[in-house]
Formats: sequence, C-alpha cells, structure tokens
Amino acid sequence: LGVKVTLLVRSDTPLRGWDRDIVSRLMEISASKGIDVQLNARPEAVTRQPDGALRLDVAGRDPIDADLLLWATGRVPNTDGLGLETVGLPIGKRGEIAVDANNHTSLPWLHAVGDVTDRIQLTPVAIREGHALADRLFGDHRWQVDHSLIPAAVFSHPPLASVGLTEDEARKSHGDVKIFTSEFRPMKNVVAKRNERAFYKLVVDPVTDRLLGAHMIGPEAPELLQVLAIAVKAGLTKEQIDATVALHPTMAEELVLMK
Repeated sequence: LGVKVTLLVRSDTPLRGWDRDIVSRLMEISASKGIDVQLNARPEAVTRQPDGALRLDVAGRDPIDADLLLWATGRVPNTDGLGLETVGLPIGKRGEIAVDANNHTSLPWLHAVGDVTDRIQLTPVAIREGHALADRLFGDHRWQVDHSLIPAAVFSHPPLASVGLTEDEARKSHGDVKIFTSEFRPMKNVVAKRNERAFYKLVVDPVTDRLLGAHMIGPEAPELLQVLAIAVKAGLTKEQIDATVALHPTMAEELVLMK
C-alpha cells in the first residue's frame, strides 16, 4: 500500500520454533516486497520528533524515523487486579495461574482455562479447555485436553502453517528422518503473473513411515494444514498419504504427490 516497512527482530531469526526452511522462505518473499528485515536489532528508545514523527534508537545502528510503530513483543496473562494473592493462590513470574491437567488450581473451588494459564495461547485451545472443564464439573464425561500436536498459523503474506515436529526437532529426537518437499507456483500467482512460490514440507519417521510434522507457506496454507493436522494427530504414514488420489487442479494435490 505504498508504506515502507522495517521489521526489527531482537534475535538472529524471526518466528523462533518454526521450521527454518519455512521462515527463510517468508523472509525471502518479504525482502522481495521491499520489507527491510533487520536481525539482532535491539530497540533502546522511542522519541516523538517536533514534526510528529517517531524516532527509534537501535543499539549500534542508525536511528529509524517512522510515522507508526507497531510494538509486538508477546503477551502475558491478564491477571493483575483479580486479587488472586489475597485468596492464597500462587501466581507465576509472568502472572500465570498454575493448573493441573484438569485445569484445577491449588484451591479446590477455583479453576482456570485459556491464556491466563500461559500454556498455549490459542483461542481453540482455550475453548477446548473450557469444554473439558465444564464436562468434568457439570457433566458425566471425564476427559483431558491433549496439548500435543496442536496446529498453528502465522497470517503473514503469504501465510505460514505448521503442526508437529520441525525438521531440527525431529532429527534430535528421531535421528536421520526423511524429508519430503514440494515447491511450486500456485495457479493464482501464475494468472496474476507473480513469481511468488509456495513451499510444503513433510517430516517422516524413517522406521515407522509415520508423519512427524508438516509445514507450509503459501496461499491458504492454514486452510490446507488443518487436514494434515488430522493426519499427523492420527499417526498416518507417508504411504497412506501417497495412496490418496490427487484433486486437480488444486494446491492441496501437492500434499499427496511428494516423492
């Protein structure tokens, strides 16, 4: 939209915990769009200039003048002012409420779900935790939320989506894993005469052939990843994925064509 964007990242990589190939592809695409990504950049101060602009001082670098600053440094549980300390409930150093697998606190009459527990800050996780707690307290169904293999997305342009182990994590826990990838130009980019390419990756256990992780960058990646999240959660194998007939012409067909 004609805005010059500078992205400052305090560490040596953005999106820590995401698969490196996916993040690298996003950085390449972002750079091609004119976004200035600066790594290991530590902001020190922000001051308002006489003309109304903002000046951002960065350690060891030239100041950056900008019209708008978006400060995205994470979130902490919103528990201040609830009076939890007065009832004897211990609060963590980030303000989180400690709970067990059933979302019970140390007080038998108090329970907590969602972001205030600082486990996984995602809306679907909070909803599922609330459902499990309600069933336990008011119903006859006892179950616990499984916090493993939860899919996630970054709604960048193009978006990222991921579930399960990254390649680095899988190599640490499973050794010499198998990696399958697909790189292609989505049809909408072909029609629009854009060179931006999508990238898909599957991480597979070499012994059991089971899917350990799936990672994507490209148009509608979060929509497509939800299907792979089912496959990873169910413990499906690469052979079972390959046995599925492709639906052409779709971006999703690449998921069953990786060799």
